[in-house]
Amino acid sequence: MADFFSIAYRPMWAILCPSVVALLILFSGKRPNARESCTLIGSVALCYTVLSMSPFVLKYGPIQFIWFNFLPNIDFAFNVDALGLIFATTSSCLWILVSIYSIGYMRTLKEHAQTRFYFSFAVALLGAIGIAFAANLVTLFVFYEILTLSTYPLVAHDETPEAMHGGHKYLAYLLTGGVFLLFGILMTYYWVGTTDFAPNGILTPALDATSKLTLQIAFFCFMLGFMKAAWMPVHSWLPTAMVAPTPVSALLHAVAVVKAGVFGIIRTVFYLYGTDLMQELGLGLTLACIASFTIIVANLYAIGQDNLKRLLAYSTINQLSFIILGAAILSPKAAIGAMIHIAYHGFMKITLFLCAGAIMAVTGIKQISHMAGIGRVMPVTMTAFTVTAFGMCSIPPVAGFISKWYFCLGTIQADKVAFLLVAITASILDLVYFFPIVRTAFFDRLTEARGKETGRPLYLFMIIPLAITGIFSIIFCLFPNMFHIFDLAQMAVKNLFGGM
Repeated sequence: MADFFSIAYRPMWAILCPSVVALLILFSGKRPNARESCTLIGSVALCYTVLSMSPFVLKYGPIQFIWFNFLPNIDFAFNVDALGLIFATTSSCLWILVSIYSIGYMRTLKEHAQTRFYFSFAVALLGAIGIAFAANLVTLFVFYEILTLSTYPLVAHDETPEAMHGGHKYLAYLLTGGVFLLFGILMTYYWVGTTDFAPNGILTPALDATSKLTLQIAFFCFMLGFMKAAWMPVHSWLPTAMVAPTPVSALLHAVAVVKAGVFGIIRTVFYLYGTDLMQELGLGLTLACIASFTIIVANLYAIGQDNLKRLLAYSTINQLSFIILGAAILSPKAAIGAMIHIAYHGFMKITLFLCAGAIMAVTGIKQISHMAGIGRVMPVTMTAFTVTAFGMCSIPPVAGFISKWYFCLGTIQADKVAFLLVAITASILDLVYFFPIVRTAFFDRLTEARGKETGRPLYLFMIIPLAITGIFSIIFCLFPNMFHIFDLAQMAVKNLFGGM
């Protein structure tokens, strides 16, 4: 029995935890206290389980857990490695804070279908953890589709015509992506007889069985499969999905969905193709150009937005492509920047969305043009917004500075200075659309009476989580190895590149 609670079974516990929470939420029915208690207890248990694996992995290497055999050379299995732990740590830590925030948000706005909301949220976290720990493409695909299907009712939660349109568009894009992903998986299995991830890639032997062009086509099947990364031109589902409640937007943009997309692309680049094959096929440069285009154009779209959540959506598209670009550079420093930005961006971007939701819940404001003087009645919210907005602009002492710094070092290390100019230009554009929001909120005159963030006790359920994530966005800059994030990234990159 003791073995059942040993480190070897922790991957299974990480998968079972959100599954059990989802079932308990269904059984709680219309008892909100029981439903919310299950969510909070489950999120804490998942976070503890994930964090407990990091020291072991750093000391002894990946934790492998095989559930059952699926096909010859394909197991339904988990491999808890350094890269997967970065994604899982981000998701599990932020689930706690989003759960607290959701209590205040859903009760303040008296949202309907709250049992369905919390159930779908738990299943979405199940999908995210399964993706993080998947040992092969088949296991990843199963949880990737679970994530897609579970987040559809969250996007369409309001059930208005606009929400249903956003949900249908979301589902159409991502299920189409799933078809391309499945095609890429089938080709991989046909060529090499396995879909297991390996640090130096598994597809190099496929050059003996097929052409370079076919391998390039397969790569773009994976890129389309991981459409959750919202690279252009397959990005439009993301701004449309902003019709969802704010906790869902936070889930989409910071915790699970989009991070699953960029995580899948990193797995494809380094663990399916490998750096040597990526260079031989010219895919690194191609991917870097796609990411650079997305970064610049998404920022230009953001500049023209008045709706705060849509502006943050385009900011997300820009930041996701920074992660993709960091992988595409194919240098150790840039890869570290890409991996740690998964976590750092998660904490910063979730703060921005939680702030947007708090502003809407307390004052009813959704448009930037109506935010004059709001920093005077919501000082905690707008201070947290300002801190993390500057982090998006790579300004210290916020975490975005650290990840972007490593990305810049990576471009120099790889002798690809043109992409350093992309990073600098993007940071300037970030400042162009974030600074006016801060100026308007703190320095323009308050035009009409507004609610205060401490006006009702329920508001604290929203204000406290966003204050915590804002503080952690600074802590990550001062102490980059919080939750072992930096050590995990270094370990992953060392396995990929050897000595750095």
